[in-house]
Amino acid sequence: MAVLMSYHRLIEKDSQHVSYCWKISILMVLVVAVGSSLIISFSLYSLWESFSLNCFVGANLSFVISSSESDLLHIGDFMQSEQDSGNLNKLRNSTPVDDKYIIHEYSSKWSNPDYCEYLVYTPLFHALIGVIWMALFVTHGHGGEGVGSIIPRPWRIVIPSLVFFLICGISAFICASLTTSGLTEFCKEFNKIISTGGTECARMISYFSMNEANDLVLPDKNYYLVAAFPWIWAISYVCGALIIVLRIILVVDFELIRIVVSTIESDMESLQSDQQENVQMINEATQLGTNASSSVELRV
Repeated sequence: MAVLMSYHRLIEKDSQHVSYCWKISILMVLVVAVGSSLIISFSLYSLWESFSLNCFVGANLSFVISSSESDLLHIGDFMQSEQDSGNLNKLRNSTPVDDKYIIHEYSSKWSNPDYCEYLVYTPLFHALIGVIWMALFVTHGHGGEGVGSIIPRPWRIVIPSLVFFLICGISAFICASLTTSGLTEFCKEFNKIISTGGTECARMISYFSMNEANDLVLPDKNYYLVAAFPWIWAISYVCGALIIVLRIILVVDFELIRIVVSTIESDMESLQSDQQENVQMINEATQLGTNASSSVELRV
């Protein structure tokens, strides 16, 4: 048999031979991404409400002092009539030691509201898209040939999901870096009145909150959530992209087979040689039988 051609080909693997761990791992990543984005959106908006919907991320605060609650109504008029930079020192020198610092809303330089809207609604948009992709992964089964699945070729979701994780990962990292940098700049504003560390910023935010705190989650807890979860959100997309890349490299949904093309003439020649050998054996057996019968006749 002469071999004319030999090559390898990928064919769809039976879905029973594809591990469910690939499907479960992606679903777990999407659950973490969706949950983190919802927490970020809720916590950041709650902090936004704590400062009367003034965009606090990266804001430049202005502080004043009041010795009593009744004086708070007169501080705004004083700051509007006196625009020099020594107003804070004048108030500090003219009031007792136990005076109370507050944030002056109108003299503070708040960030653009569109900036906070971008940081709040981007994770929420990611959460909506993440729910859709969770439904797609549940519908498409765990890959392979698609036996018993709604979609005949569920492995086709692999490449689009890689694009999804890359785009969302880039967007999440941009949003997380902006949130972290803006929150850090905002915390530095409290150094104007007191030397604060990283752990003191949450207490300062809770103390200088301009509205009544939400009973569900306090401002200091929202600060910790906003500080931690944006990076968990971004890293979850990186993990999802790595899982998809490994699925492509390891060829999880396919199997490699070898195809060999050989000549048919060689098989016919071997068959003819076998037939010739069989004919020779029959002739020899016939001759032996004839000789035996003749010898018997001579004995008679």
